Amino acid sequence: TWKALPRKGTSAVYFASLGLGFMFFEVTLIQRLILFLGYPTYSLTVTLASILLFTGIGAFLTERYKDRPDRALRVLLPALVVLAAGYLFGLPALTDALLGWPLGPRIVVAFVILAPLGLCLGAFMPLGLGAVAGLTEHKGEYVAWGWAVNGFASVIGSVTTTLAAMMFGFRVVLVAGLLIYLVAMAALRSLTRQGSGAEDGDVAAASP
Repeated sequence: TWKALPRKGTSAVYFASLGLGFMFFEVTLIQRLILFLGYPTYSLTVTLASILLFTGIGAFLTERYKDRPDRALRVLLPALVVLAAGYLFGLPALTDALLGWPLGPRIVVAFVILAPLGLCLGAFMPLGLGAVAGLTEHKGEYVAWGWAVNGFASVIGSVTTTLAAMMFGFRVVLVAGLLIYLVAMAALRSLTRQGSGAEDGDVAAASP
């Protein structure tokens, strides 16, 4: 069955990019909010809670446009670029300005700041799973394989993020996370075009 799955190279790039890119964003933002929230444990808890909650919401919302991934990418691409630029250049100034606030309001601010990123990142996994499921009759096996590749890359990404930050700094890691998601978007476009081509070919073959 595994040999029969088409486009495994492109799908591996896609799901691995999601795992790596997600960790690059997540670990970087945890580090950037430590001073703002006062303790590493607060930053870890608030960042994970916000990103994971809104990632789930973003994944749920993909039901509205799962059949139109190209349209979704036209929104996700500029949104991620704007968010990455905001976290890179605007977040330090904002957190410095609000550093004197009580802890409760600072937690709320951090939670809200991370919400748009979670909404964007949450859309990618369902879009990718839908794309690969449309390529083959072995839908369940392909979806399971995609999850496995993503999980493996996430574990590798958590270590890679730390090493890259020690060598190049978290600003570089944040930019790298954006670039990795751009690679994922290119891979998803390739997968969806292949799926459309396969469907067109099946229709043509069935025509008298």
